[in-house]
Amino acid sequence: MTHAHELHRERSPKKLGFFVITVSTSRFERMSKREVVVDESGDRIKEAVIRNGHEVKGYTLVPDEKIRILKAVLDAILTEGVDVIVTTGGTGYTKSDITVETIRGILDREVEGFGEVFRALSLSDPKVGPASFLSKSSAGVIAGKVIFMLPGSPDAVSLAMEKLVIPESPHLIYLVRRE
Repeated sequence: MTHAHELHRERSPKKLGFFVITVSTSRFERMSKREVVVDESGDRIKEAVIRNGHEVKGYTLVPDEKIRILKAVLDAILTEGVDVIVTTGGTGYTKSDITVETIRGILDREVEGFGEVFRALSLSDPKVGPASFLSKSSAGVIAGKVIFMLPGSPDAVSLAMEKLVIPESPHLIYLVRRE
């Protein structure tokens, strides 16, 4: 007997287009001054995408500003071939951490279980432990595309990409676009 989720995975696209958005005021300011900017989290996302046979369709770095975050997300949505958008940064509780609240306002639907499962995985990591509840990481659907909002920590990005985003994005895209 084949379960529905197995059938969905079988019918899911095998190659997806990803757009990566790093939200970081400090990195944005250094980039604006034409300084060398290291974006380890953004790089880890792009590496995971490529390593798993998908394609990076775009990348941008924006400051923690609502309008710039919204513009970056809208630009990603409008980029041809993009199926999945992954943001990194702005998911904590400082005053400047507004990524989730900004994007949540334009979601068609929220993927409610993502944040819960991500925090549960983080809780079992001895380096994170109970601090896992300090992340507002979330996911949702916008215009037939999936968006994941990840923390700025490179280790958190690697965990989310390896355990959740890469394995389940094709399945989720199949469901979102299914007639």
